[in-house]
Amino acid sequence: MTPRQPLLATLRAAHLRLGLAAVVAAGMVLTLLSFVTLRSFVDHNLTLVARSISYTAEAATVFGDAASAQEVLETIVARESLLAARIIDRKGRPLAAYRLDSQDSLKHVVSSVAAMLFSPQASAPIDHEGQQYGRVVVDGDGAIYLAYLLKVLAAIGLCTAAIAVLVSRQLRRIERDIILPLNSLASLTRRARTERALGLRAPAAVVKEIHELGDDFNALLGEIQSREAHLVAKHDTLRSANESLSYLAFHDSLTGLPNRASFLERLGTVLHGSGMHADKSALLYLDGDRFKAINDQLGHAAGDELLIEIASRIRSGLRETDFVARLGGDEFAVLLSPIRDVDDAVKIAVEIAASVAAPFESASFGPIESGVSVGVAMFPDHGGDVDRLLAAADAAMYRAKSHQRGSVAIFDAGVDDVTRPMVA
Repeated sequence: MTPRQPLLATLRAAHLRLGLAAVVAAGMVLTLLSFVTLRSFVDHNLTLVARSISYTAEAATVFGDAASAQEVLETIVARESLLAARIIDRKGRPLAAYRLDSQDSLKHVVSSVAAMLFSPQASAPIDHEGQQYGRVVVDGDGAIYLAYLLKVLAAIGLCTAAIAVLVSRQLRRIERDIILPLNSLASLTRRARTERALGLRAPAAVVKEIHELGDDFNALLGEIQSREAHLVAKHDTLRSANESLSYLAFHDSLTGLPNRASFLERLGTVLHGSGMHADKSALLYLDGDRFKAINDQLGHAAGDELLIEIASRIRSGLRETDFVARLGGDEFAVLLSPIRDVDDAVKIAVEIAASVAAPFESASFGPIESGVSVGVAMFPDHGGDVDRLLAAADAAMYRAKSHQRGSVAIFDAGVDDVTRPMVA
C-alpha cells in the first residue's frame, strides 16, 4: 500500500516551496531592477558631466587654449567622481587631460570589476556655430557605483529575510487554522462510525470552508439520529433500482444511446414545440452500409465494436441541443433542433458520414471500414408529424443508399417512396 502523507507535512512542504520560490524570485527581480536602474543612472550622469565640460571648455577648445582647457577640466573634475577626463581637439590631439592617481591596488581591482558591470565611460562633442571643434571623454569612478549596488543588495537581502520570516509565521498560522479543525472533524467521524457517538458536534472553525464543513457534518449527524438506518438503506436501494430500470427502458444497452422509444418521445415533444413556435427541425436517418458483411466476416463481436464506434462518432459531431438514438440494428436517427435551413442539416449530415467513413482500428479485429447512408427530412416541409417525418427521412436514406453508399440525400416527394416499410 502506498504510504499516505499527512496533510500537515504536505502543506508545510508546499508552503516552504512556495515561500522560497517567492522570496528568491522577488530578490532576483529587485536585484535586476536595481542594477538596470543604477546602470542607466551611471550612463546618464556621465553623459551630463561630459556635456558640462564640453559647454564650459568650448571657448578654450575653439581657440586651442590648452591652459584654459586644463583649468576647466580640473575645476569640473574636482567636484565629480571621475577617474579620468580628457579634451581632444578636432585633429584628434589631446588638448587637456586629467587622471586620478591612486596607488591602492584594491581600489584598482574594484574599479576594474565596476568597469565590466557599468561601462563607466561617456563622451560629448564640442560644437561651435554648427562645427565640431573637438570632444570630451570622461571615465567614471565605478567603485562608487559598485559600493552603492552592494548597499542595495544588502537592503534587498534584509527585506528578503524579513519576508521569509513573515512567510514562516503565516505558514504556522495556516497550519493552526486548517490542520487542527480538520483533525477534529476526522476524529469525530471515526468516533461516529466506530462508537456510534452520534451526539458529538464539530466546534466552530476560523476558516469559512472548514466551518461550513463542520456545520454540514453536524447537520448530517442530527439527520442520522432522526432516521433509522434500515429505512435509509431501503430507500437508497429502491431509488437505485428505479433509476436503473428507467435507464434500461429508454437506452440502448450496447451503445448507451437513447433507444427508439426514447427517440420517438423526444421527437414528438420537439415537433409539438416547434409547431407552436414556428421553429425548424431536421431529422437525419442513418443506416450502416457494410454492417451485415462485417458481422458475417468477423462475427458479432466486431459488429458490436463497430456500432459503439459509429455511435461515438455521430455523437461527437453534434451540438448540445441535438439528439441521437439507435433505432435498432445498424440504424440511427439524429434530431437537429432548432436548425436554420436544409443546407445546415445537410452540412452536418455530410460531416457525420465522413466521420463514420474513416477507418476504425479495432484492437481485436484490426482496421474495419464502414460507412452510413443518410436521409434528411425537414420539419414541417417534409412532414408535419412524427410518422410522416420518419417515413420521409427513411425514404431519402433508401434513395441515398441505392444511389451511392455513404452519401446524403434530401427527401424529394416526387421521387421518394414514403410507403416503403421501415425496420421496426
